[in-house]
Amino acid sequence: MPDNASVTVSAAPEEFNNAPAIPMPDNNAVIGQMIFEKAKSQYPYLADKDISFDYAPGKGRGFLEFYSPEETGSPEYPRPQNIPLGKVGVQVFDPKTRPIDILADYVSHYGVEKDPFLAQRYQQFANSFTPEQQKVLQDQYAYYQQHPEFKESRPYEEWLQASGMPGYFRGYTFNQWENSKDAYTQSQLQLLDEIRKYLNVK
Repeated sequence: MPDNASVTVSAAPEEFNNAPAIPMPDNNAVIGQMIFEKAKSQYPYLADKDISFDYAPGKGRGFLEFYSPEETGSPEYPRPQNIPLGKVGVQVFDPKTRPIDILADYVSHYGVEKDPFLAQRYQQFANSFTPEQQKVLQDQYAYYQQHPEFKESRPYEEWLQASGMPGYFRGYTFNQWENSKDAYTQSQLQLLDEIRKYLNVK
């Protein structure tokens, strides 16, 4: 066709002009699903677990938040609508969240209660704390109470069960603390290594 030839463009049929717009996928939903699928692929332990997932970048403190079936959240951070009551859920706030972090939150807040293998070893771990380790946890609790940004107002025993002990458990087990072996006794490391092997943590 010559360069100066005119081109006739046909108008779109009337039915296309009136057709409803095709909804575009929510980017956050797509990214969130990719993060969650990567976690399930890397850690097959998660593959058959019924976990609701929400990706809400920048909407919370830290990397992620775990919700038990009955947890409603707080006025500041209410339970996400797409994590229904009656189901466990994970809400991710930071795109740098790793698959192992998702595994760690699920295991430390729920798996250690519902999985007999994990429950037995976690209870042994919690019961084996030395006075020095107990002092570390008490100091952590005092720090969170003294700094308003953490808004820690729970009694110590409630904090210990929900946050303090799970955090100490995750440090070595899920590679969240660097050079962490010195924070544990040899018998604790043996227990945690059994859990790492069970969960395929490298």
